[in-house]
Amino acid sequence: MAAGPLELWNHRSMQILVLLSLGLQLVLFVFAGIRRRQNLPVRRLLLWLAYLMADSTAVYAVGHLSFGSTVREHRLVAFWAPFLLLHLGGPDNITAYALQDNQLWLRHLQILVVQVLGAGYVLYKHIAVAGGEDGKFLRGASYMMFAVGVVKYAERTWALRCSTLESIGASLKTRLPAIHKHYHPQDNATEEEFNLRRAHSLFHICKRAIVDSSVVEEDFVDSLEEEDANKLIHGVELWTLMEIELSLMYDVLYTKAAVVHTSMGYLIRVISPLTAAVSLVLFQLTPKDDHDRADVAITYVLLGGAVFMETTSLLNALASSWTFAFLSSTRWQWLRYGVLCNERWDKLRRAVVWLHHLVKQGDSRYKSRRWSYTIGQYNLLHFCTRPPTRRSPALYSVGWPGRWHPTSGGTGSATRRPLR
Repeated sequence: MAAGPLELWNHRSMQILVLLSLGLQLVLFVFAGIRRRQNLPVRRLLLWLAYLMADSTAVYAVGHLSFGSTVREHRLVAFWAPFLLLHLGGPDNITAYALQDNQLWLRHLQILVVQVLGAGYVLYKHIAVAGGEDGKFLRGASYMMFAVGVVKYAERTWALRCSTLESIGASLKTRLPAIHKHYHPQDNATEEEFNLRRAHSLFHICKRAIVDSSVVEEDFVDSLEEEDANKLIHGVELWTLMEIELSLMYDVLYTKAAVVHTSMGYLIRVISPLTAAVSLVLFQLTPKDDHDRADVAITYVLLGGAVFMETTSLLNALASSWTFAFLSSTRWQWLRYGVLCNERWDKLRRAVVWLHHLVKQGDSRYKSRRWSYTIGQYNLLHFCTRPPTRRSPALYSVGWPGRWHPTSGGTGSATRRPLR
């Protein structure tokens, strides 16, 4: 009985690895929100394992392609190398599981160089040189997916660098915060959207506090008119702003938000799904008589997964609240007024919020950017004010689900609220 799995691994190891890599990417894409909103130990453990296994599986698979004999027996397997680079780029909603992951961006840069060279070697040896005239469509699809994989992997490395506290602090010193002029309340804007726009406008203050910098620079004060400053905080609860800005800060530290919502980031998200779709068409035109049926089926799964993931990435980027902040501060006035003033973005946001409420089955407590006064992390206030107990303080340091909420009884008082 032990010979069965061993024989399967010897003959289908590359197929198993590439499908496992794709499956881990889907797990990260679907369950990354657990890291943001929930403090369930088992689920977070599974997400952490998927986060670690995703990189190691793709790296091992590229090395297996470069030095193994599988490609000689299954020539179509060489086409899978660019998809492994794409998987190493990861989904947009999770780049780091802990702040220490951002500090290792130089290590990711070194791995990027090695993996790109390995994947390029596989394509050159088994597709570019030995492809023949009949493989021109496959070569075209390989080159296109290789370019997308390199760009997405490099983007993830750059996102890790931009998410370090040092990079955030340096960015605050080199440019003034953008003041969004489209934060006036509208008749068709919900209260949640109203608060969200102001949170984006004041987000630079939150970032300065996180990196232990001056809350408001003198240059910024001089450039901000008093009337604009009053409008930014008029009619907004400060605790509501804090909740939303904590969620925005999570995006900056643990996702690709810092690089996605830029001109280059949007350009990549427009080109990537188109490139994946064209690669799918080119592979459809490629003769497949000499290839194994299982390899052909797996290739279609990889191409379909790439089209799905990249298209979803584009739609999520366009529907994100970060897009409003980008449009409000962009230098392209025709784009800003064409999208914001014509309320195209407002209609898109209403559709997205409606879908969120539909998924949550109409739960009135659900807010897309609200933390509901809960943060599933170490709670210093509860640690200092907790009643005498035999419970080990170490439980608090690993995410004990204590929750805090400031009350009107004073700046140092706190109450414990149930999980929502």
